[in-house]
Amino acid sequence: MADEGIRVHLCSSAVALAAAGSRAMKIEDSFLIHAPPEKVWNFFLDIERMSRCVPGVESVEAVDDKTYRGKLKVKVGPIAATFGGVARLTELDPPRRLVASVEGDDKASASAVKATFTATLAAAEGGTEVSYQMDVTLRGRLAQFGGPVIGATAKKMTAEFAKNIRGQLED
Repeated sequence: MADEGIRVHLCSSAVALAAAGSRAMKIEDSFLIHAPPEKVWNFFLDIERMSRCVPGVESVEAVDDKTYRGKLKVKVGPIAATFGGVARLTELDPPRRLVASVEGDDKASASAVKATFTATLAAAEGGTEVSYQMDVTLRGRLAQFGGPVIGATAKKMTAEFAKNIRGQLED
């Protein structure tokens, strides 16, 4: 559960990537939504509606039924960045699991991100437990920040995202 705290792990290749101006990490967290898994699943696949719950999303447009282009504004440490990029739904196992690939860049901070996002939905007492894992490679100025700074940013965004979803789905 989210109360246990977000987990951020530097991948084994992090030392080599850091030397090249990149940082690889795994970010994991979970939260409870007081709604059945099918309702949460359908909400997640309504990309326009779901994206309004993601802190910092400025725009999202469908390229096709599994590919989306968008902009996300985020602040990591003292650096604010606006990433433009593409997300692709690569695996769907309704209503249990979805996998997406994400690639984007921010010209102002000369940073780029590439990630694989996996979400798992499971029936839980009182609703649905949403667990996610992101394997992230970050390059550029934002990569200079360590796991604790990036983890704190991810934890804050996850808490706000979960709060926003609850506002949409819970009675």
